[in-house]
Amino acid sequence: MDKRCLRYGILSLLLLSVGLFPATGSAAPQGRYTVLIDAAHGGGEPGVVSEKIREKDLTLGLALLIRQEAQKTGNIQVQLTRSADKEMAVAERIKAIEAQKPDCVLSLHVNAGFGKKAAGYEVYFPGFRQTAAGGAESAAIIKDMAVNRHLNDSVRLAQPIQAALETVFPRKGRGLRDAPSPLLEGVSLPGLVVEVAFLTQPDEKKKLTNAETQKAIARALVKGLREYFQSTP
Repeated sequence: MDKRCLRYGILSLLLLSVGLFPATGSAAPQGRYTVLIDAAHGGGEPGVVSEKIREKDLTLGLALLIRQEAQKTGNIQVQLTRSADKEMAVAERIKAIEAQKPDCVLSLHVNAGFGKKAAGYEVYFPGFRQTAAGGAESAAIIKDMAVNRHLNDSVRLAQPIQAALETVFPRKGRGLRDAPSPLLEGVSLPGLVVEVAFLTQPDEKKKLTNAETQKAIARALVKGLREYFQSTP
């Protein structure tokens, strides 16, 4: 057996093990869980802006609503990276994640497109680094797989989150996407980036600024979280 076959054999076994072994997250005992909600942007970083409507305000408002909605579950506690209009560097947000040690992270964003036709919600999860794909030696592959051992849980979290958002934005899902995230790359726990909708699309902008729709988005995300935790081994 040559080195290439050995490398791919090891990689295949490791990929299989991700699905076979129980999740290794920091799930709290007795079915109680902590979720960290990251409201993107803040302070001098407004994010997407459309007719004076700012992404940073929308993400913070949704984060606060999610925390309020989660209190009704009795077993999901929500922490926030920011609870006010405060500018935070990625490094500060990562420190908040490391300090809280949550069971998972949702980073909330609002999307923008070139023109007014782009619409829908997107769910991103951090993927494998390129080390293994580049044909590294087996030791590097094992190290890479260890760093990314929570990929399977992130994908599993993405599925109910996507399904829940479908109830608010029917037929607007743009799929689950594997993409790097500066916020999530440095932490070892399940996490997603959720682009809720496009602020540059007129109909979605109306929804994003509607109080009832905001509450519906918060309920949907909490529902997705509950389904994820219910399926956690």
